[in-house]
Amino acid sequence: MFVNGFVLKNYRSYESLTVSFSDGINILQGKNAAGKTNVLEAIGFLSMGKSFRTQKEAECIRDGAQSAYIKGGIVKKQGQLCVEALLSVLEKKSLKISGQPVKKMGELFGNFIAVVFSPEDLKVLKESPSLRRRFIDMEISKLRPAYFYELQEYAKALAQKNALLKSRMAENQLKKLVSIFNEQLAAHGARIINARQAFLQQLDEISRAVHHDLASDETLSLKYKCSVTGDDVQKALFEKMDKSLSSEIEQGFCLYGPHREDIAVALNGGEIKAYSSQGQIRTAMLSLKLATFDIARVDFGESPVLLLDDVFSELDTARQNALLERIQGAQCFITTAVPLKCAHAQIHTVGQGTVKSAMS
Repeated sequence: MFVNGFVLKNYRSYESLTVSFSDGINILQGKNAAGKTNVLEAIGFLSMGKSFRTQKEAECIRDGAQSAYIKGGIVKKQGQLCVEALLSVLEKKSLKISGQPVKKMGELFGNFIAVVFSPEDLKVLKESPSLRRRFIDMEISKLRPAYFYELQEYAKALAQKNALLKSRMAENQLKKLVSIFNEQLAAHGARIINARQAFLQQLDEISRAVHHDLASDETLSLKYKCSVTGDDVQKALFEKMDKSLSSEIEQGFCLYGPHREDIAVALNGGEIKAYSSQGQIRTAMLSLKLATFDIARVDFGESPVLLLDDVFSELDTARQNALLERIQGAQCFITTAVPLKCAHAQIHTVGQGTVKSAMS
């Protein structure tokens, strides 16, 4: 699949932009703060229904404007579609697929798949478990929209249970009500855990191979740190929640489940965030993103779009060449502040609210 016609209005630094892209490698080059990442962010918005840079969507609207608009023509094997996003400072965002409103976020996933790598992604490997959970949940949701539904239902039941745990209800009465939510949490939680484990198994195997191509002297490995063990995840999760009620009442929140789990990432057997350099962490995160790209390509029978923001800044020449070799055959967007040599790439010079295109 690839993005063809692309339109921005009052998005970030762009008052009005209409541009076409190559279905191969597109290099967006320009000075720092020229607006290169803004283009990638807008393309990613059409895939995820949100920005990969900020939780505050009002920041995506050009200063002085009341709304911003994104439109992308998407070409796929089975035909073409159009994805639109309208952001407003006064109303909720609006998403459309070929003119039809998207009523739920799950309806967006699977229509246009974009895999994004940005400097912000390095936090996934260096900071809190919540970022690693969010990374894995977003990648699975883009491939399997039903998984996003499980996350939503789990979150609803979790919020209701936590509200009960914070109440001053008598423990006997509280236990009966909490048990109802524990059943829901165990059912949805088991499906989430099973999906995560299956995806992590794929991701571990493929990212290991990808990482070897980028850094042959390093071994990348992943492991899901689950809160329960055994073949019957639903039963084990319910029993663990049931036995921990007194502790949960004392803490005021649910102590076990997929909302508390983590992913262990190691490089040459050592914990990556503790023993690795910035360049090693960048290469490892890039390997994970390229592995999700490979998984999506197999699942959908065509290549998703790759959005690589400032990807070469800490990669040596050998790793840069290995990356360029791996992404052949897919539409890819690469931002750079310095001229980049790449055969058959389309060069887009970015600056002053414009994008000017020419073949390299």
